[in-house]
Amino acid sequence: MTKIKTIIFLILGGLTLQATAQYSQLGKKNEFMMKVEAGYAPFIGNVGKADQYGYILNKFHHGADANVMLGMNISQDWFLGAGAGAAYFFSDHETSQSMLGVNAFVDFDFRPIWKAIMGLDYQPQSIKWAPEVGARLGGSILLDHPAYGTTFSPLAEVYGGLNWYYWYHLNGMRNMTRNWHSFYITAGVAYMHQTVFVPIRIGWRW
Repeated sequence: MTKIKTIIFLILGGLTLQATAQYSQLGKKNEFMMKVEAGYAPFIGNVGKADQYGYILNKFHHGADANVMLGMNISQDWFLGAGAGAAYFFSDHETSQSMLGVNAFVDFDFRPIWKAIMGLDYQPQSIKWAPEVGARLGGSILLDHPAYGTTFSPLAEVYGGLNWYYWYHLNGMRNMTRNWHSFYITAGVAYMHQTVFVPIRIGWRW
């Protein structure tokens, strides 16, 4: 009887160690992520009611920006973080004046690259590209406007794009802990300072 108990104990112990080993091979579900990007945002139109000096950006001002975002990569597919960036607004109109701005926002994106079979997540070995959708919400400060001075505006944006997982493409299965590193391109619709833009951006996540 004692031998039987010993054998059962060893079997159960072996199964527990095997399950623990398999779990550890899955890696962390949440990891720190950083994103940097640069973009160009063509002017689409002004919205809302113009003030006594007209719209804040009333000379068909286009935008350009550079942003940095810090956050968490959640279960491979999701990103949630905070970002800040510098913006530059300019126009070809002969009476226009270029202006600088600062943006701060919460950034969210979703990249569906994981699949599930019988409740277990796995990543296909062929994944090198993945679509992306996301949104931002925050505020924008326009510095030293000739008529309005320094102004604050809410900022809202939705976007979609495509990721190229270069790390996975170059290294394959040899280092799965970094397979979410990617270059990406996005296009969307954004609102700030009584103006609608169509921002187009290229970026790097790691």
